[in-house]
Amino acid sequence: MAVVSTAPSKFAQRLIERDSLSPPIDVRSLLERYAEVIDASIPISGIDGVCLDLKVPGKPTRVIINSENPPLRRRFTEAHELGHVIIPWHRGTIVDHLNPDRIEEKDEYWTFEEEANQFAAELLMPSAWLDRLLASTSDLSVCHAHICHECQVSAHAAYIRMSALLPPHIVFIAEKGGKVEFSGRTLGTLASTPPWGDTFDANAYRYATHHYVTSQGARRLHWWQLPDRVEATAISPRPWRDILDTIVADIGIPDDDRKTFKMSVNGILSAANGAMKRRSMHTKDAVIAACLQRFSDRSDLTAFVDHPDFMDFVIKRAEELTADSGATGHSLQ
Repeated sequence: MAVVSTAPSKFAQRLIERDSLSPPIDVRSLLERYAEVIDASIPISGIDGVCLDLKVPGKPTRVIINSENPPLRRRFTEAHELGHVIIPWHRGTIVDHLNPDRIEEKDEYWTFEEEANQFAAELLMPSAWLDRLLASTSDLSVCHAHICHECQVSAHAAYIRMSALLPPHIVFIAEKGGKVEFSGRTLGTLASTPPWGDTFDANAYRYATHHYVTSQGARRLHWWQLPDRVEATAISPRPWRDILDTIVADIGIPDDDRKTFKMSVNGILSAANGAMKRRSMHTKDAVIAACLQRFSDRSDLTAFVDHPDFMDFVIKRAEELTADSGATGHSLQ
C-alpha cells in the first residue's frame, strides 16, 4: 500500500534523491547546512524546538533544539525543524509545541506543524525504503523493530509511519511491564484498541489470522492481522433469536436489563453490517469478520463473546443480514 505523497513529503524525497541518502540519515549535518543550530535547555514545558527568522531577508535562520529531550526526540525535532526551513511557505518564527492540546493557536500554525511532521517522517523513514522492507517479510513486528534500529526513531514514530503504509484490519500494541504503553490501528480497521496504560491482554484479538511479536529491550511490539472475511457455517439448527435468548440467560443478564442488552448487541451488529455495505463488501463472510472486530474488543461483552454459541449467533445474523442487500436488520428484542 503506497503512501500518498504530500507536498512536504515530496520536498524530503527530492532531498533524499539529490544527496543519495538512505537510513540512518545524518539529519544534524543536513540541518547545519541551512541554519545555525543551537542546543539549549528550553525552560517551557512542551516545547521541542524553535525556528527563528525563517526566510527573513538579511537574517540567518537559527534553530534551537531542546537539549532536555531524549536523543530520539531531539533527532525527530531536527528533522521537523529542517522541514520548516525547506518548505518554501514556512516563514518567520515558529515555536514547536510537544502538546498541541494545551496551546491555542491559529489554524495555519498547526498546518505548518503537520507539514513539518510529514517532511520529517519521509526524511527519516523514506517511503521507498519502507516499501522494500515491508515486502521482504510478513512479520510486522520484525519490520517495526528494524525501522526503529535502522532509522534511529522511536517505536511510536515508526508505528505511525507503518500505519500509513499498511492495509486495513491491522492493530498494534506496544507492551511494557504488563501495560499498554501505546496502541493503534490502520485506517479502515473496525476493531478498537485498548487505552494507553491499561493492563495488556494477550487474548484481546484471539480471532486474528496472525499475531507477530518482537522484543525491543523492555518493550514488546505486538501486531495482529485481523481477517477481512471469515468463512463459517453454523452448527446449531436453531434460529438466531433462540440462540440469543439462550446466551443472554446463560450469562446471567437480569430480566430487567435484557432488552437494553439486546439493543446494545443490535447496535454493534448494525454498525458492522453498515460498514460492510459502505465498502461494497456486503457478504456473509465479510459481515462475520466485521462483527468479530466489533464485538471481541468490548470488555463489557466478554461473557457474551466467550459463550460457546456466540459464533452460531453471529453466523445466523450475518446470513440474514446479507440475504437481501437492501435489508436493514431486525429487532433483537
